[in-house]
Amino acid sequence: MKKIYHTLLITCTLLCGLTSCAQEIKAEKGSYGIDKKNKIIVWHQKDLDAVVTENKNITSIQFDENFTLKNTSKRLSYSEGFTVGNNNEYTLYITKLPIIHIKLDSDKLTRDSRIVGHFTYFNNHDYIENIMGVRQRGNLSLGFPKKSYDIEFSADSTLNENKDLKFKGMRSDDDWILDGMYNEPLRLRSHISTNLWTTIHTPYYAEKEPKAKSGFEVKYVELFRNNEYFGVYQFSESVDRKQLKLKKSEGDVVHGELYKANSYDGGPDFSKAPEKFNNLFPHWNGWRTEYPLLNYKSHFENLFALQNLVVKGTDDAFIKEIANHIKIENVIDYYIFINTVRATDNLGKNYYLGKYDSNEPFFIIPWDLDGVLGIIQDGKRENFTNSVLGNGLLNRLLELNPNGYKEKVKARWMALRATDFSNKALQSRIDKVYTNFTEEKIYEREQLVWQNKLNEKSNTEHYNYLKSFLEERLLFLDGHFKAL
Repeated sequence: MKKIYHTLLITCTLLCGLTSCAQEIKAEKGSYGIDKKNKIIVWHQKDLDAVVTENKNITSIQFDENFTLKNTSKRLSYSEGFTVGNNNEYTLYITKLPIIHIKLDSDKLTRDSRIVGHFTYFNNHDYIENIMGVRQRGNLSLGFPKKSYDIEFSADSTLNENKDLKFKGMRSDDDWILDGMYNEPLRLRSHISTNLWTTIHTPYYAEKEPKAKSGFEVKYVELFRNNEYFGVYQFSESVDRKQLKLKKSEGDVVHGELYKANSYDGGPDFSKAPEKFNNLFPHWNGWRTEYPLLNYKSHFENLFALQNLVVKGTDDAFIKEIANHIKIENVIDYYIFINTVRATDNLGKNYYLGKYDSNEPFFIIPWDLDGVLGIIQDGKRENFTNSVLGNGLLNRLLELNPNGYKEKVKARWMALRATDFSNKALQSRIDKVYTNFTEEKIYEREQLVWQNKLNEKSNTEHYNYLKSFLEERLLFLDGHFKAL
């Protein structure tokens, strides 16, 4: 008996040497998606080197079922697609980005009302699963095949009770956005611009409210809808009172205020100031009340005063009073920022006006930064590098120059050009995303499922256009600000 056991041990050892001890590993729940239509598997592994080191001879991976690696001599990496199979062959991509699954009735999905759906999120062993109310978001983007979504997490399928969820590096909240970025060829302009604003601008009341944000956090994720791969998305927070830490109303006493520049009706671009307002409605002059709506009524008094001063106020009144109505340092940062990224759709729409407390000035929060850096909101190129963007407020500040406004703008531009707005700093932001998306095959799998502007020209050509646009834009703006 001992002889037989010894023989078996030798045989097993020899086989182990020949096969290098073949290993099957099991993927964690929610960490992957299997697209049977496009024959793609995307698997999230934050620390792939540790997995490969611990399991030196991986021959198969257990997802919903067992998938065998076709070439076991290749080391698993983020930089290559791997052929795996069971009864069919799939391409396996390994990603560092979080994986989100949404399941919903796509036939019932509209912009107007939320429908019930199911949501899962996986990032570095962190798994979140919940009921959601979901609707399509956007205006122009509603016509894109790659949809964007507004999500509101709920305690149950009735959608009657909201539920806050916390994602790493982001806030705890019930309202979230999944932006498909279909109109942006390299899927990076909005992401870079959003992070750029929060880097350069801090709320002026930050000492009172250290958790207040000047904008909103964004994170790249990869999305599966109804088990079909939908590509890379931008997962983002919303802009609201809680995000900005505006003071809550007390009874009927209004403290903090928040309005969205909602349409080109003359208010947000400061070209029109109606004679009166009506608090019975949430909309007025292109603005939409976000906070507060007390007893279903808006409170447009302060916004009306700002609008009236900018559009109809005398020069003397504007010079004396404008700093009491809007935070000048904030406006300077916004003016420089919008011109640097050339955000043509963010002067008469796509921003917020906030007020921290009563008797405090308004301040600007940018929003929806997709038509920037050489493209407009439908994704078409607009290679105008030598134009200055403005609106009624921004132009009048430059024209009347209250309290040395132009010198403040010039000084701020020079300070930013020496730091976050230097050619090197801005280009490195682009290069970081572009290089990662190229080397980690995110562009490759995005192009497998979406044939759009990304495919009309090569990634390299899109990158070179962006780089050239930025260089020429910064050169022009140097001259513009120097001449103020």
